[in-house]
Amino acid sequence: MDEFASVNPQDVTVLSGAGLSVEGPSSLPTGEELTKRVFDAFFLPGTLKTIRSKHAAVGWFEQPLCPSLAPERKSRLPRLETVLGVAARIHGPEAIDRSTADMAVAEPNRLHRFFAQHLDRGGGHLTANFDECIERAAAATGANWANSDLLHFHGSVGGAGALGATLERIERGFSPDLAHKFLALLTRRPMLLVAGYSGSDFFDVNTVIAGLPPRSLRGLRVVWLLHSDHDPHLLPIQSLAPDEPTLSIFDILLRQGADLSVVCAPTDFLLGELVRRWQFTPLGSPLGRSPKDPRIDVDHSLPLVATFALYLDVGLFGEVSSLAQAAAPLMPADEVRSATSAALWEAGRWNDVRRLWRRVRPRTDTTRLERIGASLWVQGRLLPAFAWLTWYRRRASGDARQVLAETEGRVLEHMLRTPDLRWLARRFVHGVLGELGQTDQTIGVTLYRRRTDLASSLGSTVGGEREPHHAMMSSEWFGQAGNVLAWVTYQHRRLRDSYRDTDSAQELGDRYSVLREWYQAVGSKAGGIRTHLLPGAHRVFPTSEVLTGVFDLQYGWWQRFRIVARHAVKRELWLRRAGQSPQLARARATSEASVG
Repeated sequence: MDEFASVNPQDVTVLSGAGLSVEGPSSLPTGEELTKRVFDAFFLPGTLKTIRSKHAAVGWFEQPLCPSLAPERKSRLPRLETVLGVAARIHGPEAIDRSTADMAVAEPNRLHRFFAQHLDRGGGHLTANFDECIERAAAATGANWANSDLLHFHGSVGGAGALGATLERIERGFSPDLAHKFLALLTRRPMLLVAGYSGSDFFDVNTVIAGLPPRSLRGLRVVWLLHSDHDPHLLPIQSLAPDEPTLSIFDILLRQGADLSVVCAPTDFLLGELVRRWQFTPLGSPLGRSPKDPRIDVDHSLPLVATFALYLDVGLFGEVSSLAQAAAPLMPADEVRSATSAALWEAGRWNDVRRLWRRVRPRTDTTRLERIGASLWVQGRLLPAFAWLTWYRRRASGDARQVLAETEGRVLEHMLRTPDLRWLARRFVHGVLGELGQTDQTIGVTLYRRRTDLASSLGSTVGGEREPHHAMMSSEWFGQAGNVLAWVTYQHRRLRDSYRDTDSAQELGDRYSVLREWYQAVGSKAGGIRTHLLPGAHRVFPTSEVLTGVFDLQYGWWQRFRIVARHAVKRELWLRRAGQSPQLARARATSEASVG
């Protein structure tokens, strides 16, 4: 508190979020309340509960910084922008306006009046909020400020342009102009006060700060207020080791040189002291909440389609399959085909995927060509897949060329792991890397992380270096977007990248069993069985299980032979090196697997 004795209002920029507008008379929803509102209006009953149960199944739980803020362990909410994006796509763009109608008419509360006074005294304000309650509070008191001192970095309900309320809007990060305005306001003053803000803007706020030159925030004092009803206390915040991935906004601030303190306390504890020191109008007592949920009428045939689309977007294929028959008559034929293809893929029915796309016209349709090539690849028909994709990629142009090059790169990646094809694959790696080119966040999360991960993997085979946590970072990006299947898939990749021969069979078995449980939770039969392809699988799975697995999926016959033969030989040698009777070891391993 003594720090603020020498700090004037004009020395402070505020970063605020939804917590600012929860008190009455504003009574606007918290992030959780708004998420529930959207689910109740635009999706089938029980959809939110289903998704949260899947989040719990893969270990996605809320992790508050201060244990006193959430004594009960709760599964993570779906990302609001992901859910609103689906609602807007199926129900129409006006779904966003209907969901946020109360924000357009909300009355300012005492906190808005405080921050309006702060702006009038020369302070700055960055806010993620869509409401314009600060502006309304200022208008009531005659406060004035420069336009550059207040920024709604996700837009506002009364402002120009679309709100940053959907994943499609935020996943590409800030535009260059918005990034410049945000960083200019963030660094203009020596102190940043954060209030009512969750720090969950992974795709824009986190990335734009992390993208600054190293130590760019030296000299910036950051005081982050976490609201609670408990006695005020400081939370210990330490930076991660230099070689660990940077994911948390706190860690990003520390690595950029900011002097950070996180205070867990009632909002009045800090703001009340600032009122006294800055001689502002007293805060007064908080008013009770009276939420005004807007009435949202929808076409009753659309919640089924929206729920199906959401399950597809977040990769919950058990639920996709259960709704497919009911949703298909309400959807365009091309969307039904894409959804059917994705479900067949996760079921390991790759021959059926190929047959589905062979019937599509025109024959040069990019998705058709890519899916046929991808099916050949995943079946282990690597040379036919490579020939198919290379032939059509060389005759394509623009985006189609890159789409085919990406899958061609996946084929090369697997050829490089295959002793009899490695020599051939090395001849083509540089060409495919050239086709992929440099990618960045502006192409969207899915393409950005998939293509950078592929380029990193291929590049490491021709003299480049793969970052040790690359797959983990990709998994986190997909997790932040809410795609559970993609998150699990890159956990699979992380286990491949981090494998060490020194890991015990028990350790590997535990990790691979958890991975299979995750695949089972999201309804990916193929993903679960393909854990047999992870390094060290011969130390975990009995050959009989692998043999069953290769016939449960539609692999090619040569791939089946190659998987089983390689596994059987490596397992036999491992058992002999372990000094065990092969017959006894097999029996023990089979018993352990059945118990597991």
